[in-house]
Amino acid sequence: MPAVIEAIDRMTTSEKFDTMNYLWSSLAASGDNLSPAWHQHELEKTAARVASGIERPIPWKAAKEIIRGAF
Repeated sequence: MPAVIEAIDRMTTSEKFDTMNYLWSSLAASGDNLSPAWHQHELEKTAARVASGIERPIPWKAAKEIIRGAF
């Protein structure tokens, strides 16, 4: 097992969240496109549905309640 994975396994939950935040910040700062082409295509399809009125955004809190109710 790589040493970094062993180190992660020894981290507290707080340290793991701090590490994730650092990694995301580092990736975002790189300027690289982090999304694959298929993801951009799906975002564009969603934006088109919203623009045409077929779909409407809802608050995240409401979405979580819908998702939780499905299980």
